[in-house]
Amino acid sequence: MKVGREELERLMNSDEPVSYASFVSAIFDLYGQRKGKSLVGDKTASYMLNIPTLHGLWPQAKFVHIIRDGRDVCLSMVNGKKAHVAAGRLSTWTEDPLLTAALWWKHRVRLGREDGGALRPGLHYEIRYETPRLSTGYRVRGAVRLPGPALPRRDAEILRRAGEGGSQPQRKKSVAPRHPGLRDWRSQMTLDDVERFEAVAGDLLDELDYPCAVPNPPQEKLGPVVI
Repeated sequence: MKVGREELERLMNSDEPVSYASFVSAIFDLYGQRKGKSLVGDKTASYMLNIPTLHGLWPQAKFVHIIRDGRDVCLSMVNGKKAHVAAGRLSTWTEDPLLTAALWWKHRVRLGREDGGALRPGLHYEIRYETPRLSTGYRVRGAVRLPGPALPRRDAEILRRAGEGGSQPQRKKSVAPRHPGLRDWRSQMTLDDVERFEAVAGDLLDELDYPCAVPNPPQEKLGPVVI
């Protein structure tokens, strides 16, 4: 964030102890002032694993949970170069990366939904990655009730690609075609891999209104990964 040591020390220049939450908030405020922004956020996916802790530190913070079809996430992880920073750290990755990715996705998404849903209304919102209906950032701002001017063009485009915000899950008919160049399980995943993924995470796909390709995958597709 390019905040210097002297600036950090000034944030703690008080006779009274400065709480961790206040100190971090002051850093974000300083960064926002430097960038001329009235609103500053942090895009870190792993925060969905720590919603209760973060809510305790910052009770007014809003969580925007962008959910992507787990089969596409699995493709990105299995074929990507950064699997080691996610599910690749799990001991079962070398034995069965596909099922490990399925379990990793299912655990994280479900935990984020459960913890986020426990917050008071107005603090947790879900966005489907596959519903690119936003031409500007206004509708996202309206969904999460955030003040301020329209988002910069680059940020608006990111949110447009992410999908439409709202506190309710998107319905099946709202899922739009994929953007060119992105992973697409329909054309890039073998039927056997689809069956194996859905044997692990098909219940969550149904819950999120992502249609399963194999309604009742055989349990033997689970392989050696322990659930």
